[in-house]
Amino acid sequence: MITLSRGLVLRHGDRQLEFERDLGDGRVQFKYLDTFEVCTFKTYRLLQHIHEGKFNPTSIPAAQPGPQPSGHALPVSWSPKQLELIDFRMRFVQGVLNLPCRSYSRDQCAAVAEQIWAKIMDAVRLGEASSPRHKRPSGATVELWLRKYLRADRNAYVLADRRGFIVRPKRISELVDEIVNQILSKSYLSLRGPTVREVHGEIKRAVNQHNRQHGTDLKAPSERTLDRRVADIPPYIRDCKRMGVAYAKNHWRYSLFGDMSTRIMERVEVDHTLLDVWVIDPRTGVPLGRPWITLLIDRYSGYLLGLYVSFYGPSAATVARALKFAILPKEELVEALDEHPLRWTAMGVPELVVVDNGLEFHSLQFKRIGWELRCDMIFNPVRQPWFKPAIERAIKESNRVLPSHGRVHTVIRNAIAPDPSKTSAIIFDDLCTCLIQWASQAYPLSINPKTLCRSWDLWEEDRQSCPPAMFPEQLSGLDILCGLNAHRTVDGDGVFFNYLRFNSEELQDYRRLKHESFRTEIRFNPDDLSSIFVNLPKAQSWLNVPLQRPLFNDGCGLSLVQLEIIREEAKKKLTRANAYEEMEKAIWRLRDSWEQAATRGLRVRKDAKLIRMQGLTSVPVAPSSPLLPSSQEPTMLVSPAMQQALPKVMPFPAFSLEDE
Repeated sequence: MITLSRGLVLRHGDRQLEFERDLGDGRVQFKYLDTFEVCTFKTYRLLQHIHEGKFNPTSIPAAQPGPQPSGHALPVSWSPKQLELIDFRMRFVQGVLNLPCRSYSRDQCAAVAEQIWAKIMDAVRLGEASSPRHKRPSGATVELWLRKYLRADRNAYVLADRRGFIVRPKRISELVDEIVNQILSKSYLSLRGPTVREVHGEIKRAVNQHNRQHGTDLKAPSERTLDRRVADIPPYIRDCKRMGVAYAKNHWRYSLFGDMSTRIMERVEVDHTLLDVWVIDPRTGVPLGRPWITLLIDRYSGYLLGLYVSFYGPSAATVARALKFAILPKEELVEALDEHPLRWTAMGVPELVVVDNGLEFHSLQFKRIGWELRCDMIFNPVRQPWFKPAIERAIKESNRVLPSHGRVHTVIRNAIAPDPSKTSAIIFDDLCTCLIQWASQAYPLSINPKTLCRSWDLWEEDRQSCPPAMFPEQLSGLDILCGLNAHRTVDGDGVFFNYLRFNSEELQDYRRLKHESFRTEIRFNPDDLSSIFVNLPKAQSWLNVPLQRPLFNDGCGLSLVQLEIIREEAKKKLTRANAYEEMEKAIWRLRDSWEQAATRGLRVRKDAKLIRMQGLTSVPVAPSSPLLPSSQEPTMLVSPAMQQALPKVMPFPAFSLEDE
C-alpha cells in the first residue's frame, strides 16, 4: 500500500523524488533529492503515473506505527486450496482483532481460537458447512499468524502456506548438471534434433564415460527430471533451435503497436497474387489463362491506390506500372463506369513503399524506380506477412469478388474438378472494368469490424488536412524502367523481336553513323507491342521505335501473351488443314518438275550434237521428228494464260540475229 506521507520516495528514471508536503487542495509536492527542486503534482495524476510505471516507489512508509512491512515474494495466481487456507486462518486473526483491547496476549488468542473452532463445529453438525481440512490452531499459532499479518501491513496473503513457494536446491551434482546442459544445447536444441528419450540415453552414456575416466560415482538424472528440464526451456527458443526461426516466428507471433502510420500516403503496401479465374481474349475468344494482379493500398486508411493486371507474372515492371497507375489521376477510368457515385481521388507519389522479399524487388531496376520517384523502399521481414496486413486482406477480397465462371477450384480426392478453361466466360476487358469498379466503388465502403470505420471516410477526412499530392516532372524514365529488357541486333531491317519488325528513320540514321550493325538492349511493354525502346550506346539515350507492318492486321495494342496465343492458334489451324503436308507435297512436285526439265534439256543438247555430226556420214542421223518446226517462228510451249502475261514480263519485241 502507498500513503502520501513522509518517507515516500519515488524513482523517476535515474532520479528520485521525496514527499515534501500535502497542499490540501488535491495537490502534493515532491522534491528531487539531487537538486532539491520542488515539483507540484495533482494527486490523481500522480497516482496515474505510479500505476502506469512512470514513477516507481522505492521507499514506502508504514500505514501505522511499528516495524516496517517485510517484502514477500507472492505468486500471481492462487490455487483454490491455498485460498481456502488463507480464509481459514483469517477467521482466527479477525476474531482476535475484534477484541476491544489494544494488546493481545497468547491466552486471549487461545480463547478466541476455541470460540471460533466451536462455531465451525456447530456449523458442521447443522450441515451448514463441510468439515474443515485443517486442525484446530493453538493460541501460539494464532498469535504467530496475527504478528505476521500486522507486520505485512495487513496483507492477508502472508498467511498462505509458503512451503509450496520454496525453491528447493537441485539434487543432482554440478558435474551432472553441466553434462546435461551441454548435451541439451548441443544435441536437443539443434535443427530436427533427437527426442528427449534419445537425449536421455546420450546423457547416461556421457555420465558413465565420466565415471570411468575420473573414477567418480555420478548418477544420471531420470527421464522425468529431463522432461522437466526441457519444459523449463522457453518454448520460443526451443522452436527456434529445433524447428527454425521462421516456424517459431510464425507460431509465436504477436502484434504490438503496428506500423504507427499517422497520415495518408505515408506508408503504402504493395503485393501481387494470381487470380483464381480464367479469362478470354476479346479478339480471338481463346482462353488466356489466369492473370496476375498487383495492388497498392494506403496503410493508414486502407484505401486502394491502384491496381495492375498482367499475364507475365510478378516483376519490377508490373510494380512500376501499378505505381504509375496509382500516381496519375483516375477520373477518366471512373467516368467510363456505368455508375460511379464515388470519386477515385487517390493520386500522387507515396512517401514509403513496403514490399516483400521477392527477387524482382531486390533487382537494380526496382531500386532505380524508387530513385526515379524519390520515395523510400522498405522490405517486409521474411515469411512474416502479418507486418503488412492491409494488402494481404485486400488481396484476399480481390479473389472473393471474382465470378464463378472460369473459377479455379481446389483439388479434391476422388472428385473431378471442372475445367476452368472450358467454363471461362469473362472477357479480359470486362475483368479489368469490374476490378476498377470494385477498387473505386465497393472496397472503400467496406466497414472494418474492429474499428467500425470505412476507408473512404478516413481517406477523405485526412486528405483535407494533408498537403497536395506530388507528381513527378516527367514519366518517360518510368516508362523505360517499366519495360522488360532483351538484347537484339539493329541492322537495315531494324529490330526483329518475336517475329515483329520495329524500325524508324531515326534508328537508321543512327545506324549509318556507325557504318555497321550493332547489338544493343531493348525495352518492351508486354501489354502493348506497338512500339519498343532501343538503347543507343553512343548517344546514351533511348529511342522509341514503332512497329512496322503489324501481323494479323492488329499490331497496335497487341500484348505479348495475345501474340503468342494467336500464333499458337494459327499453327493449330494450319495443322488441322494439313498445311504442312500440302507444302511438302508441293515442294516435292516442284522438285520432280525441275528433274523432268533437266532431263528434257539434256536430251535436247544430245540431239543437237547429233545434228552437227550429220555431214560426216551418209547415214541419216537426224531424229524421226524434227527438233525445230518448219515455220520460221518457234512454237511457244507455254499456257494461254502465260502467253497473255508474257508481254508484261518481256515488254520488248522478239528479234532474230538474221534480221537486218
